[in-house]
This record gives sequence, structure tokens and C-alpha cells, in this order.
Amino acid sequence: MSGQQRVVLDASSFIKGWLIATTLWVGVMLIVALFVFGAPTVRQGSDAGYLWGAGLSLAFYGYGIALVFAAPLGWVLAYLLRPVRQQWIHIAVFFVVPTLAFWAVAGLVGFGWHPGWLGIWGTVGAASAIGRWSIRKDAHASEAEVSYP
Repeated sequence: MSGQQRVVLDASSFIKGWLIATTLWVGVMLIVALFVFGAPTVRQGSDAGYLWGAGLSLAFYGYGIALVFAAPLGWVLAYLLRPVRQQWIHIAVFFVVPTLAFWAVAGLVGFGWHPGWLGIWGTVGAASAIGRWSIRKDAHASEAEVSYP
């Protein structure tokens, strides 16, 4: 038996990274929705009261989707990346995998497989990578016993 260094995060670091990534992504979505839907409505002099409900729905579904899909994906990635000590590789993987995963899910549910959608789903990957980057100092190396048959 020999020891192997593994990169581990505690639960509070994982939750902190998830909250940062999700809040960043939902916040950017809310700002984009405000400019895309809210600004024209206000300029036309129409009632923009529905924007509050739309914003709350966007936040509710954004956090919900991130809890149901992104948190398990992040946990699996963190688990698989334990043997990798270089934090920049973790950050790169946390960009690439969520981008491709959400692109694939969107393609399967009918958004299409056009490569242009990668730019939109790249926002998920960017938020995920920023969330992982934000907890890079919380990661620590742990000695793990590895047994070989």
C-alpha cells in the first residue's frame, strides 16, 4: 500500500462555489432579460409590472435547475478530479464539461445542436469555472490510502 495525494473540498466550500456560480449565472440572466424584455416595454410606455414575476420565475427556475443538475454534476467532477493536483485543470474542466453537458441536454430537449448554442451554454461553463476558481484556496491535499490488488 502506498499513499496518494488527493485534492478534497469540504461541504461548505462546495456549497460556496455552487452559490457563487449559480448567483453569477442567474444574475447575468436577469440583467440580460431586463434589457431584452424590460427596456423595450418601458420605452413603449407599456406596463412593466409583469417583469417582477418574470424575474422571480427566472431566479426560481435558475436556482432549481442548478440544484437539480449542476450541483450533482459539480460533485461528480470534484470527485473525479481528486487525483489531479493542478487547480487550473479543475477550473478548465469545470468550464468545458458543464458547457458541453448543458448543450447536450438542450439539444435533447429540442433547442437544437447548432454550434452557436455553445456560446450561450458557455455562460454556464464560465459561471461554473468562476465558482470553482473562487474556492481554489479552500482545496487541500489529503493523503489517501490506495491499495493495489
